[in-house]
Amino acid sequence: MELVDREHSGNLLKNMLSEARRGRGRAALVVGAPGTGKSTLIREVHTRAAESGVLVLSAVASRAERALPLGVVGQLFDPVELSPFQSSVLSGLLASARSLSPEQWAVDSPTSGTAPVVEGLHRLVRSLTARELVVITVDDAHESDPASLGYLLYLVRRAATSRILVVLGDGRATPQMSAALTSEFFRNPACSLIHLTCLSPERTLAETAPHTHPDAPADRAAEWHRACGGNPLLLRALLEDDRKAPRPRRDGPPAAGHAFRLSVRYLLNRLERPVREIARGLALLEAEATPGRLERLLDLPSGTAAQGLDTLEAVGLTRIGGCWLEAARTAALEDLPAADRAGLRRRAARLLHEEGAPAPETARLLVASGVHAGEPWTLPVLRDAAHHALRANDVRRAVDCLRAARHVCATDEQRATVRAELARAEWAIDPSLALAHLTALTDDHRAGRLPPRHSVALAGYLLWHGRPRTAAGLLTELTGAQAGLSHGCRARLRAVNAWARYAFPALGARLPDDRGAADSALPAEGDSGVDPHSASAVLLDALRTAGPTSGVLTAAERLLQSTVVHDPPVAPAVAGITALLRCARPEQAAEWCELLLEKVPDRLPTARALLLAAGAVVESLRGNHAVAGERADLAMSLLPPPAWGIAIGFPLAAKVHACLGSANHREAGASFAVPVPEAMFQALPGLHYLQARGRYHLSQQRYHAALGDFYAVRDLMASWNLESGRTPPWRVYAAEALLALDSPGQARALLVAELAGEEGADGPPGERERARLLLRALEPDARSATAVPGGPGEPGPFDGLTPAEQRVAKLAARGHTNKAIAESLFVTTSTVEQHLTHVYQKLGVRGRSALGSLVNARSAAY
Repeated sequence: MELVDREHSGNLLKNMLSEARRGRGRAALVVGAPGTGKSTLIREVHTRAAESGVLVLSAVASRAERALPLGVVGQLFDPVELSPFQSSVLSGLLASARSLSPEQWAVDSPTSGTAPVVEGLHRLVRSLTARELVVITVDDAHESDPASLGYLLYLVRRAATSRILVVLGDGRATPQMSAALTSEFFRNPACSLIHLTCLSPERTLAETAPHTHPDAPADRAAEWHRACGGNPLLLRALLEDDRKAPRPRRDGPPAAGHAFRLSVRYLLNRLERPVREIARGLALLEAEATPGRLERLLDLPSGTAAQGLDTLEAVGLTRIGGCWLEAARTAALEDLPAADRAGLRRRAARLLHEEGAPAPETARLLVASGVHAGEPWTLPVLRDAAHHALRANDVRRAVDCLRAARHVCATDEQRATVRAELARAEWAIDPSLALAHLTALTDDHRAGRLPPRHSVALAGYLLWHGRPRTAAGLLTELTGAQAGLSHGCRARLRAVNAWARYAFPALGARLPDDRGAADSALPAEGDSGVDPHSASAVLLDALRTAGPTSGVLTAAERLLQSTVVHDPPVAPAVAGITALLRCARPEQAAEWCELLLEKVPDRLPTARALLLAAGAVVESLRGNHAVAGERADLAMSLLPPPAWGIAIGFPLAAKVHACLGSANHREAGASFAVPVPEAMFQALPGLHYLQARGRYHLSQQRYHAALGDFYAVRDLMASWNLESGRTPPWRVYAAEALLALDSPGQARALLVAELAGEEGADGPPGERERARLLLRALEPDARSATAVPGGPGEPGPFDGLTPAEQRVAKLAARGHTNKAIAESLFVTTSTVEQHLTHVYQKLGVRGRSALGSLVNARSAAY
């Protein structure tokens, strides 16, 4: 007996065929798990023999035909042209074989009645070998009916004295060496055993090299080997999926597609039923799978699971230790009906719970089962798993657990708590998801079913989604009962109250003052242990009452240093960034935005969107229009418009300012097609939105519409008693609109008021300088009285022109370009062109040179 591997099998079979031609018959058994190439190798032998002109008898055994005596032998002789005598003999032998029972054909102890049939078949085969070499191939011989298997073994034992080559295939994943088929090849010197195993990483490299991109990284073959487990069939399926992919990958693991899933299902169907069940149990339990658990889950005899795991590993469907190939896990469960899958998952979850497994693993199975009712133990498991997921920032897993938990609640109190926890988790993904819970949560609070910490969170949701009156009532009630709240809950209540007073100025007057003497002062320089929620409340109240003092700046920096971005999402951090902007520290604010964005994982889209929006505002104030636009776009892409609530005014305003700064008026206008809630205009974001919209109208020469927005900002500020430092700068742009509408007196008054106000906190650093230049442009030009006729008491060439037209005409007469005039007067170039057209018409001149000549002629006359 020779034992050879895949590398030498081709040469061995070629040599065996040559030996058989010379009368020294041989036999080979090809052993290989499904998918390892056993059938391919047997087909190669068949093809090579047929091409050389020898007689080939072939068959494929099947489990479905085990009850048919000599069914495989019948396949062997079916295509052969026999003489009438040989055909008669074969028919008689088959009839005799089928008259015997399967027990009489038992391979290990056949009865005497089988001997005449076996000997007759052997004489028939020897008569064929007298004329030529005969090659017999039987794939999946281990599935043969007992009669055929008995004859094949009889033939193998006598192969050495015949011109015959017998090649049999054993497709069991772990062939039993004590079985009759395998043991026969161990003790016979004319036999060889070819053992096909899964591919090594080196062999995988050789197989994939012709099909992969030449620029693929060196470890690409290792990725392929890990993805297919070394199984040649799975490797070919992956290559097929990769070939059909729209964009084949050059690095990383290959993408498993339709061909791979079909191949996995084929391999599983080739395995015994207990092994298929073990495969499904393993796919469910994943890392929690042990042989003992699998046997208890599937009610299997002891020792069965270990053998099944060995089989799956031999096939290449699992790696060492039973770790599933990623794509194979799903395919293993596809053939199982949905109801059976759900039932198996629930049984697995119960098993893990009874054995004390961690809640996340048990909950994973409960969620996957689509549980709609549960035993009492399921609710705490699902909630515990959700809390674990939230601490790991895996909010989507937490949402899945809590959505499943809703179906297993037994009381109204349990449903209220789970609903609140679900709203909190969904908020981290998309605040618009919490909208569906607001009415029910409000009812839960009024009925006393909601724990205080969730009532505080509910107030924040209501404010965000533009329901300030309901939020005010809830906050008033909670503030009155704050003595009975925990320290952490009081801190969060203070923070929500502070945000309500800061963002909704009209609401702040109706809220009770929850600030005590001990916790209202800004922290001293040496204080340690800053609580982000308490610190943000103190900071916002200080900004609202005292303004941007040096103490506020210090407190903002300490708050940002201590901020941990998780619960509530970035609210304290946004408070700190707001304070830095109010203190005219945009550079520091930009640095903190960068640092905080590095801390927030992609799995927290709400937190990232808020920080990106804050960054867009900061970069817009710094004049970095490209960066501001990119951050605003990214922020809006992370959350749909309804998710932003009243805060949507900030990213939209930043986007508009960025577009106007880049002269991209089309995109600026498109920003106003995004729907905004009406309640936004009751809060600070509404002011920023109105100011941005006014600037856009100004750029489009819609001066009256622009003034309408700027005056709306003015009126809201007055009704809320806000100082100019807390609002976006509107007076400078309103002055520009007034100048375009020939109202220089009103424009001058606004500019003077702007320059008399607080130093630029919420506006770009150049706003005040812009106001100064615009005001200087409105002052009488002494030089123009001497250089251009028309001074006081003297007739001038520009009589009859409007003040705006006169300013444009004077500068044009001095030789300034339209662009220079526009920059000097802070208007658009098209506005200059319109004024010049009117000037030419009124003065009866045809262009700029004629205008200059008119001025010179008047100068000479006087």
